[in-house]
Amino acid sequence: MKKLLFALLCASPSLLWAQGSQVNTQSQKAVGMAGAGSALFIDESSIFYSPGALSKMDHNAITASASAVMYRSAFREVNSQDVHKTKFHITPPFSLFATFGPKNSWWKAGLGVYTPFGGSVDWGTEWPGRYELNSLQMRAIYIQPTLSFKLTENFGIGGGFVYNIGLVDLSRSLPLASQSAGAGQANLSGTGTGMGFNIGAHYHLEGNVALSLSYRSKVVTKLKDGDAEFTVPAALATSFPNTTFDAELPLPSSFNFGIAFPASEKVDIAADATLIGYSIYKELVFDYKDNTPVLPDTKQIKKYENALSAKVGVNWKTTDKLALRTGAGYVYTPVRGQYVSPETPDNNRIMGSVGFTYGISDKWELSGAYVFQRLLERTVTSSATGLSGAYKTNIHAPGLALTYKW
Repeated sequence: MKKLLFALLCASPSLLWAQGSQVNTQSQKAVGMAGAGSALFIDESSIFYSPGALSKMDHNAITASASAVMYRSAFREVNSQDVHKTKFHITPPFSLFATFGPKNSWWKAGLGVYTPFGGSVDWGTEWPGRYELNSLQMRAIYIQPTLSFKLTENFGIGGGFVYNIGLVDLSRSLPLASQSAGAGQANLSGTGTGMGFNIGAHYHLEGNVALSLSYRSKVVTKLKDGDAEFTVPAALATSFPNTTFDAELPLPSSFNFGIAFPASEKVDIAADATLIGYSIYKELVFDYKDNTPVLPDTKQIKKYENALSAKVGVNWKTTDKLALRTGAGYVYTPVRGQYVSPETPDNNRIMGSVGFTYGISDKWELSGAYVFQRLLERTVTSSATGLSGAYKTNIHAPGLALTYKW
């Protein structure tokens, strides 16, 4: 029993930063092209995608964007026909980008507030993996002031400081049922902060071909004095005292290369390749303020691997006011099979998208996009609890953005 409880408690938000919780909805224009377009779109969202492109803007603008991410996962235990599904939840990642500076100048300043990681999943308390997870909500909010400089007419560089606020709230069942009480439950919640940076360069070649390079650093989010609350039978209350905990959750770095080129007068093609540095996630350690024989400080081995994503999209300027988009992509998972968890049951995924931008007036612009992601089915056995079965996951994410330009 002690070994099982140890495994359950150390398997806290262990996959929060897997691909399943990475949110790529900072620009609805890019979403419409499955995440491609870092070299193509020169606008306020370049604060995130390509800071070097920001200085090439000939105006200032503010864009507010939000998506409705609908994450649905299903699990079937080995040697069982029963399928257990997550409850329906909508996670609303958002972004706000604003640029400032003289028009047609050699420099531009900007501020971005966005959510590159986040998610919500609720399996309930009656499924076979309830001792791994009942529910999880998490979000990472990045605040990024940025400066960009145009060194030549074609070449721009830029960078920004990143400050992160991370929020986590999860619950899981504990196998402590007795005649006088139901199953026990652990609830962990906390808020942490971290810092990093984002740098990039953007270059225009002849024939309107554009190249983009950007690097977003890792951000180690430190949770201090998170709340650990346990609901257990009275006889076990002293073994599971409500207490606090400290932990470090690493958010990975990423290196992105983008290219864009015209296929015709009205059609542009863009492609992006991203290497994500998940290998920093080697273990997860939780330091509880109050320890007992069944509640020691815990360490869980993760050994994630770096992951690669590739995306391509088409932008079609149908009229002076309307642009239509579509895209496709493939993303490799960083999670090894034995470390897959119901928190984010990750696997390689394929995606497809559509989108549009409509110019309401000279100052106002409306963009929208929808992306669908299918995570390939994966049969795994948890190294923490021995739970064995197959996961299938689909993600739907429609979104809208409104831009004001001056």
